[in-house]
Amino acid sequence: MQIGQWEFTVASTNGDPNIYVEADVLHGGTPGGNPSAGLGSYIYETALFWPQTGGSIAGSYEYCTNWQTSFSVTGNTVTALLFAGTNQVAQATATLSTDGKSMTGTFQLTGVSALCAAPVSSSGTFSGQVIAPLNATYKGSMSDGSQLTVQVTQDSSYDITATGTSVSPGVTTNLIINPNPGGGSTALSNVIGAAVSGSGTATNVNGSQNFQIFGHFSPDASQISFASYNGGWTTGTLSKQ
Repeated sequence: MQIGQWEFTVASTNGDPNIYVEADVLHGGTPGGNPSAGLGSYIYETALFWPQTGGSIAGSYEYCTNWQTSFSVTGNTVTALLFAGTNQVAQATATLSTDGKSMTGTFQLTGVSALCAAPVSSSGTFSGQVIAPLNATYKGSMSDGSQLTVQVTQDSSYDITATGTSVSPGVTTNLIINPNPGGGSTALSNVIGAAVSGSGTATNVNGSQNFQIFGHFSPDASQISFASYNGGWTTGTLSKQ
């Protein structure tokens, strides 16, 4: 099983929306972990993400952190466990692909009726795939009519540095996003699986303001569904150039 960014899809049998377990899978669950300690992701490298009307992110999504995963691999059989703190809440059994970059199988909850605030049936299907890092220039239109161009560089700690411009009629705004302080050790990394979040500074002729971002991107990192908050949400889709 390849280490790095993974997204796992939990699909219920009761028709509830899919829940995505985002994880940066590492040896021993920690940066620089011992390969003999198994695979997993710890609390700063694991998150749950799901679509929800009226959700806290742009009214469309919810996002929950402070979870953990662990994986054991025997041959091509993977046993995946999901934890909330020290409590195991779900288990999945899946078959790993020959290249170690994807898996499919089934899941079941263990002693809980929901994952975070997302309802989910007690069993269903489970799949996972490796996610490409964010290292490119992205462009797109935002819901406020601005045109956004941003250059993103992802580091080995799953944090990002980004610079770019937002162009509206008569105004060009310069954007900077810096890595999360302590990301990957004492704070959430910017990139967890196929989700990216963080904060930055926007500067134009009217001064400087802080903003927050959230995005969910495709497995090959070619497209990001993007939301930005600065007193209100703007949304858009950015494509890799």
